[in-house]
Amino acid sequence: MKFKTIFSKFIIAIMVLALSASFGSSRVYADAYKVVTLGGDLTNDQKEDMLKYFGVTRQDANVIEVNIDEERKYLGNIATSQQIGTKSISSSYVEPTSSGGLNVSTNNIYWVSSSMIKNALITAGVKNANVKVSAPFNVSGTAALTGILKGFENSGSGNKIDEAKKQAANDELMTTGDLGDKIGKDKAAGLINDIKTQVVKEKPSTEEGVRKIVENVTNNYNLNLSTGDIDKITTLMTKINGLNLNFNDIKGQLGGVADQLKGSLSSSETQGFFQKIANAIKEFFSNLF
Repeated sequence: MKFKTIFSKFIIAIMVLALSASFGSSRVYADAYKVVTLGGDLTNDQKEDMLKYFGVTRQDANVIEVNIDEERKYLGNIATSQQIGTKSISSSYVEPTSSGGLNVSTNNIYWVSSSMIKNALITAGVKNANVKVSAPFNVSGTAALTGILKGFENSGSGNKIDEAKKQAANDELMTTGDLGDKIGKDKAAGLINDIKTQVVKEKPSTEEGVRKIVENVTNNYNLNLSTGDIDKITTLMTKINGLNLNFNDIKGQLGGVADQLKGSLSSSETQGFFQKIANAIKEFFSNLF
């Protein structure tokens, strides 16, 4: 009888330990929903600085690296060697969520904007996530999307992203960036978002139909883009049109980006208006004396 009692206690102790281990592993699995992608060419100190910036440690997030070959895989046919560079520096924090949409922020990234990244993620099929992109010093951020998508796929709730969507998303980022050099980042992001909205909604059956949408939306922005720019945007939108994105699934995301950019553009235009007035007043008084 005494033996049975001791044996029962022994079994209970094992069960308690097993349950504790189970809860412990559940916590690790939950933490694995957070992923940090680090540029493979960062120094060890820079990598640790990035982890501190993102507010995680190697124990509570899945930390992986992105190398220059991975960046070239998606950017090689759409970006110049100068744009790609020779080192992988950009880092990202990716936390897929069940709701709340896409929340994107950037730090030390001068060429790619948060709106551009958000637009590209919508094309890639990412619906809900908290995303931060950073670097230990100022970089263009052209390869940021490669790391973000890799992070999303390696997160606890992430799914494999179709290669065609990855290519289209990277193409969109680069096309928007090149256009932003000419007309401003926010205006470029707004233009591409509005064109994409119409293309996904109308699903034109020919490339000529896509071109008409590109030209109409561009005219609505009162922009005089070159034939080369129109061709480039048309090629991008034809590629996106081929993804067969469901408009009802992403119209809320597209509308959110549009609203955000309209506010930003209005603010910039207002600031520009008052700056012109200030310059005129300054010039007036300088001519008096």
